[in-house]
Amino acid sequence: MIYLNSEGYAVLTMRKKRIKLHYRGSLFWLIFWLIFFFPIALVLLFTGSSFEVGKATYHLHYGGSRFWLCFWILVFFPVAFVLLFLSGFSAATEKNK
Repeated sequence: MIYLNSEGYAVLTMRKKRIKLHYRGSLFWLIFWLIFFFPIALVLLFTGSSFEVGKATYHLHYGGSRFWLCFWILVFFPVAFVLLFLSGFSAATEKNK
């Protein structure tokens, strides 16, 4: 939000938005892949996590084998996209009170 203060200067204020992340998996593997090969860590987060923004919670789930998905990311990236969409990726929204 931008507004003018009493001296006539434009002041930019930003509201803090809190995001809570919950990963449904091994934190060891997540940290390991964050260090050594970042795309696999993103896929792990993308296929088995939930995060809360404001008053809504978003749940992400992958119905297939996450091992094979990560394997194909290492070997041949486009196959991973095919697996992701054929095996059923789902995202659900839940309103918090």
